[in-house]
Amino acid sequence: MNKETITQHDFSVPQKQSASGIIVLFINSLQKTIRAIFIPILLIIIKSKDSGNLAMIIITGSIVLVVILAVLTYIRYQKFSFFLDEEKQEFVINEGIFNKSTLSIQLNKIQQVNINQSLLQQIVGVYTLEIDTAGSEKKEANIKAIDHATALELKQRLLSAASVQEGPASELDASGQSNVVPAPFLNLSLPTLLKVGITTNYGASFVLLGGFVLGLIQLFKDYTSAFEIEDNKIEQVLNRGFSFFSICILILFAILLVLTTNVTRTLIKYFNFQIAKQKNALAISSGLFTRKNVLLKPNKVQLFAYSQNFFQKRFNLLNIKIKQATYETADKEEHKKTDIEIPGCDATERDEILKMIYQQIPPAGIKLLPNYRFIFLQIILWIVIPLLIFLSTVLFFHPALRQYLILTIPYIIVASTMLYFEFKRHRLYVNEDFIVKRSGIWDVEHEIIEPHKIQAITSRQYFWHKKADVGHLILHTAAGLIHFKYGNYTRINHLVNFWTYKIESTQKDWN
Repeated sequence: MNKETITQHDFSVPQKQSASGIIVLFINSLQKTIRAIFIPILLIIIKSKDSGNLAMIIITGSIVLVVILAVLTYIRYQKFSFFLDEEKQEFVINEGIFNKSTLSIQLNKIQQVNINQSLLQQIVGVYTLEIDTAGSEKKEANIKAIDHATALELKQRLLSAASVQEGPASELDASGQSNVVPAPFLNLSLPTLLKVGITTNYGASFVLLGGFVLGLIQLFKDYTSAFEIEDNKIEQVLNRGFSFFSICILILFAILLVLTTNVTRTLIKYFNFQIAKQKNALAISSGLFTRKNVLLKPNKVQLFAYSQNFFQKRFNLLNIKIKQATYETADKEEHKKTDIEIPGCDATERDEILKMIYQQIPPAGIKLLPNYRFIFLQIILWIVIPLLIFLSTVLFFHPALRQYLILTIPYIIVASTMLYFEFKRHRLYVNEDFIVKRSGIWDVEHEIIEPHKIQAITSRQYFWHKKADVGHLILHTAAGLIHFKYGNYTRINHLVNFWTYKIESTQKDWN
């Protein structure tokens, strides 16, 4: 087995990044500069009449630019330093050429420390160390060029409160010696990744495909307008070309394209996905071009969710998403970046991860069901109102659309089926230590949270629901909202009082 010796560093003294990392810093700066000036230079080339002199100017300017970037990168490397202030219990980063800045991070506020490696960094042999704190809108600190041994030891020091350290090949014991990492208890094979790819992310892929098609349509319209092609001729060609058979071929092609996209994205993101236990934490690593290494501490978990659709059930696959504290006003994309996703595990592996995080498998507890008004309102919103709008349009504005009235029948069947499953799966399970929210139409998701990690509780009842004793419950957490709609309002208020007591009396910290 491979072993690795970790050199002890004195982090109380300011440290520099790895010298070989200057290459990474320079290429990153060059890449950003090229992206910023590419369009203006392209426009200058297109509009220029003297191509000979312009070429010489561009070549000369490029050489000067590369030299300036190289000098600035070296100076930035020299000015960048980091150290641990043991007295103040802070991690300090100093950087800047003209405007010097100092970033101080309280060690007890650190939420997570990740060690990642891009394709370029794999070639050079350096890593990126990212430090994230709870309640922050973005990564607090980002050291882009650090060698492996330093990254591992610094991570261990930053997370010393939990006495854990992560590394793909080794970990330190109390004496600083290198030990062999335990074998991963979850290692996704290539066939499993292929199954994950063909059973997930249909919605996102169809949105991407739809955007691509709309872009092609707009480009085609611009083309016909620019070359003054008559629209009626194009319509005649399309009417002759689009038969039932060709439409079926297009649909089949779209499905194959979506599946190919899903499989490709899955292989790139989750290639060589591994989870290993390291003392009281989970070490997660994955990625083809960019290798991500995440150390998950159970006490930092805010919400544990797992989902499964019909096809995944046939393959005995589950998708797990673990959410940690996020900045409440950050956009959804920023929230997603902090989530830890574990695809393609089975029920046994899910239970093992649950035991690692919660020391037990959360029991179901009592079940809260939604009132029938839940599905009644959805039928009004998604079936009755759209049909009324369509029928009004056919009768009063566009009678030619009557030929499409037959399509209302499959629409009603599909929409009714989806609303039925949404109502059937909208459940809340409660016991003394856990809250489990189940929901979903195609992907059935279970969200698990501990009551002491609730930040705020909102119970709401509209005046027209008082007689029926129906209300809504919203649990505010550091990882987002959990919303249970159209439940029994009396039971909801009893639970709110119980959870409020649990929050006020517990000695546990939510982060």
